[in-house]
Parts: sequence; structure tokens; C-alpha cells
Amino acid sequence: MAKVKIDARQTIIDIRAGLSDFALMQKYGVSAKGLQSLFRKLVEAGLIGQSEIDARMPLMEKTVDLAVFRCPKCSMPQFTEFNECPQCGVIVSKYREKRPAPAPAPTPTDIKVDTKVQQAVARPVLEGRMFRGNLQRTGLYEEKSVDRFTELRWKFKTGGWVSTSPVASEIGVFIGSLDGMFYLVDHSTGNEKWRFKTGGPIYSSCALVDAMAFVGSSDGQLYAVDAVTGELRSKFGTASPIYSSPAVDGDRVYFGSLDGHLYALGGASQIIKWRFKTGGPVYSSPAIKGEAIYFGSMDGHLYAVDLNWGKELWRFKTRGPVTTAPAVAKYLVFVGSGDSNFYSVDVWTGNERWCFKTGDKVTSSPAVAGDTVYFGSADRRLYAVDLMSGAEKWNFKTGGAIHSSPAVAGTKIYFGSADHHLYALDLSDGREVWKFKTDGPVYSAPVVSGGAVYFGSDDGHVYAIG
Repeated sequence: MAKVKIDARQTIIDIRAGLSDFALMQKYGVSAKGLQSLFRKLVEAGLIGQSEIDARMPLMEKTVDLAVFRCPKCSMPQFTEFNECPQCGVIVSKYREKRPAPAPAPTPTDIKVDTKVQQAVARPVLEGRMFRGNLQRTGLYEEKSVDRFTELRWKFKTGGWVSTSPVASEIGVFIGSLDGMFYLVDHSTGNEKWRFKTGGPIYSSCALVDAMAFVGSSDGQLYAVDAVTGELRSKFGTASPIYSSPAVDGDRVYFGSLDGHLYALGGASQIIKWRFKTGGPVYSSPAIKGEAIYFGSMDGHLYAVDLNWGKELWRFKTRGPVTTAPAVAKYLVFVGSGDSNFYSVDVWTGNERWCFKTGDKVTSSPAVAGDTVYFGSADRRLYAVDLMSGAEKWNFKTGGAIHSSPAVAGTKIYFGSADHHLYALDLSDGREVWKFKTDGPVYSAPVVSGGAVYFGSDDGHVYAIG
């Protein structure tokens, strides 16, 4: 039986771009049975969630030889065959000759709740802790800047890439991983306090309110997890994966789904209040200011919707998908697009105020501080642009694409790059202050809290440095 060799990375892009089963079969020259083989191998490799293919029509000669190679030491999947692992540097042939038997990984039942923490913070007040630091998604943290890199405080290993952003609180650091687990880690020691298993990889950052953590998963569920114990309190299912990081305002939770809708849930039982349909999957994490909620869609639009009733106020069209979280400051909404442009839009009318052209797509959510907006581009640069005029103040070039969303604290800005580094720059002139190297691309948006910078890496670790 003939085998077809397929590039896994491109296949994932095509699936998440919405290509139909028929289109995938034509592009890759496989039968219906071959396509199902491809889907199964992607799921088994941990590269895509089962829920991302469950909604597809079941199909039924060729089998698929999927081009995924996994390191025998660190287990990170790679898209090309290798002798030296690009993630951990091990020489594969030598490692296989002398590797010891692996220790069994802890199961969720092995992880005990830290009862001392539970007693000490029986019902902590965890208001306003969420992706990008606040409801306006400005990426601004009211913390002192970490001016010098003095030490790696700890790193915590998960079972998959960590592309999502941590949320730091007084009881620990919350973060999800592509291993499908949602973790609470002690912010001082890096020790695991609990883990909660979802049904798919996690790209969504959580939102904390009333000692509850809300987080989405690729299994299509939005989970409400007790922040102290890690126990499930409720969940809400959509028709597709949830990459969007929820926003919690009052007793309502807002988030997007790849089924094309923005959802508003409310009440203790998290019943649906309204949902708003767009023309494409919603990866974007919504921003809230006043009585409006702002978010993007793969249909190329930035939307403004009435917060209470879910009615469209306006839409702004770009020439590419809008996957990032917009940021709202003063009377402007800032957002990047896959058309390589970064836009400033009037919050009241939806009219363009200015447009800034970069050299590649913009999938980094912006940070706003003072009279400047900061954002990264896949052209490898972080830009600082005047908030009112759109004039460039400075740019900083890294060795890889910047999909990480920058965080501002004090006089410094922090962000990750696909070149495996986390960078700290001076806000005023873009001068590099320090950088820290990991063993994988850094797509996670960093968080600054208590004199430390927390972030994830696609080497599978969560880091605390300060």
C-alpha cells in the first residue's frame, strides 16, 4: 500500500484555517481513509486536539506517513528528522544507547491539594487577574520593573509546549499547556500545587475572579475551576476549540470560540446570556471598556458589540485575519492583522485613525503605556509607535518572529521571540537591558509580578526569572 508523506506543520495550519475535508484530500492526495489516518496521527502526536476534528464529517486506500519526529529525551515533537535535537541538544543515537528507564510521570491523582495554602487563603479575592493584565488588555502591570536579570528562580516542566500566558496571584501562578493540563504552581518555589486535566491542548490564558479560574481548552469547553483546590465547578461547551482568553466583568464571562461566536455567560451556573456570530473562527481575546466589548475574527474584522445585549455597534475591516486581543486606551482601539498592518480605530465610530505597516503579519497583542503603543510582528521586530499619530519612535530587531505579546512594568518592556529568548528593553529608546535564553521559541506573553517575570516556552517549561 502506497504511503504519502505529509508536512505536519502545514497540515495543522490548513486545518485551523478551515479547509474542508475535500480540500485537504485534494491538496495532499489522500483518500478519505488516509485523511482519517492523518487526523489520528496528529492527535496521537499531541499536535492537535481531538475536538478539532470531531466536528468533521467521518470519511472512508492510502495510509499516511505523517512527518512528525519526537525527541527520545525531551519528547518534543519536531517537523523534520534530526540527529541532534534542536530543543534540548541531545545526540539521538548516543542517547538511545545509554538512556535509563524513564520515571513514570505523575498522574492527576498523585497531585495533592496543598491544604496549608487552602486553609491560609480559604476564599481569596482574585479580582481582575487575566490575560494582558486588565479588561482593556493593555499589557500594563502596576509593578516595579525587573531591571536586571540576576537569577533563574525556578522552571516548571509540563508535558507539552507552553504557548499561553501565565496569570500570577497571591496563591500562585496559573498556566495551561499543550499537554491539556491547567496548573497552579507556587510562585516562590515552582512546586506544583494542583493540576486539572481538560480534553485537549490549552492555548487560552485564564481569568480569575471570586477564587474561580476560567480557562478555555481545545476540547471546546470553557472550564470554571476552583482556584484553591483545582476542582471543577462548572463547564460550558461550544462547537469548536477555545483559544480565546476569557474576560470576566461583574458576573459575566466573555470569550470567543473557533465556532465563529463570541459568548457571554452569566450567573452562578454560567448560563448563556447571548452569543454573537462572526464570519470566521474567533481566536481573539476580547477587550472591554465602558459598555462595549471589542474583539477580532478570522473573517478579517475588528468588532465592537454592546456588552449587555450582544448587538453589533460597528465593524472595521482589515485585509487579513484578526487573531490578537485588541487593546483599548483613551478613545482608541489598537489591533494587528494578518495583512501586516497595525491599526488605530475610533472606539465610537469604528473609523480608522491611522495605520502602521510592518514587514509581516501582526499576531502580537499590543501593550499601551503613556503616549506609546508597543507591538511585535512576524518580521522579527518590536515596534514603539506614538499613540495619537502612529509615528514610529523606535524598533528593536530579534532573531525570530515575535508572536509574544509584550508586557510593560515600570520603565521596561518584556516580550518573547521565536529565537528562544525573552527580552527586556528600555521603554524610552528600545535599548536591550537583558535577555534570557530558553530551549524553545517563546510565544507566551510574559507577566510581571512581585519582582519576577513569569512566562512559558515551547521547550515545555514555565519560567520565573528576576
